[in-house]
Amino acid sequence: MNANRESGSPTSLPIALLCYGAAAVAAVALPLAGSPLAVNLMLRAGSIVMLAISWNLAANAGLISLGHSTFWGLGSYAALLMGNRFGWPFLPSILPAMALGAAVAALLAVITGRLRGIYFAIATLALSEGLRVIAVMLPDLTGGGAGLFIDQTLRPEPRLTAIVTALGAVCFALLAHLLSRTPFHYACRAMRNNEHASQMLGINPLRFRITVLALSGAIAAFAGGVNIWYGGFLDPDIGFDLHITILAQIGPILGGIHTLAGPIIGGLATLLIAELTRMWFGEQGYSLLVYGAILIVSIMYMPNGIYGTLRRLCAPWTKRRAAAKTALVAS
Repeated sequence: MNANRESGSPTSLPIALLCYGAAAVAAVALPLAGSPLAVNLMLRAGSIVMLAISWNLAANAGLISLGHSTFWGLGSYAALLMGNRFGWPFLPSILPAMALGAAVAALLAVITGRLRGIYFAIATLALSEGLRVIAVMLPDLTGGGAGLFIDQTLRPEPRLTAIVTALGAVCFALLAHLLSRTPFHYACRAMRNNEHASQMLGINPLRFRITVLALSGAIAAFAGGVNIWYGGFLDPDIGFDLHITILAQIGPILGGIHTLAGPIIGGLATLLIAELTRMWFGEQGYSLLVYGAILIVSIMYMPNGIYGTLRRLCAPWTKRRAAAKTALVAS
């Protein structure tokens, strides 16, 4: 893989910052000026993009998660309990949610330090299911199977939750972009290609595992913590829903795994697919069937995702443009 395939963006940092700034302005303006439907779509888009970025960060280091709902659910419960038990308002409650997600992810990295590939993936899936069962068995804390409603007196305006979610997606996308320009990115890439060989280069795999998983867990917990304030109700099946893990994987795979733009493009495409499926079939459950069919087609005919396919189609035009510039300079 070349550098552009890995970073997902050949643009300079000033241009990238300008794009992120424009996205941040849109993240604030659209919910404020839009209808309740626009607010809902903005919150869902931000949530899916954050999940995709979170999952892709771990995948960049060769850590394929099948239990990303773990961090979403922990963030949701942490934010809810901070509000219900301690009276914390919306924004402050997100901080302990992120801290809990990062701490559990770091602990997972330590415990699974010797696991690779499918064995690590199965461990993450088992953790998610185990936490769901634990949440059911602790009704005094989590409400058990009956669930809990968040304190309605503390709930913010839906527009505020949508703005925070969208801004969070922009900020975490910017963070991923900045990380891609540091040695951290190349260390994760080396671990993904061959973790044993990376040790010969002086890389401590465990340290990078802990760092990347903690960051990934914090982002997913942020998304879960914000969503509970919007939805207002949480039970174990909602918090640790396998559908969350599926959404986290579909975005990067559909958009382009191991790239910067891929998770964003794939996340937005996933939301579009879900909305079109809901309008055509009338039931949201059909979206899973459609996701599966689209992923099969994507893997067969677009192995590099939407972003990689677009770059491949634009490559001849880019080469001609570069050749024209070279000829102009030479003349």
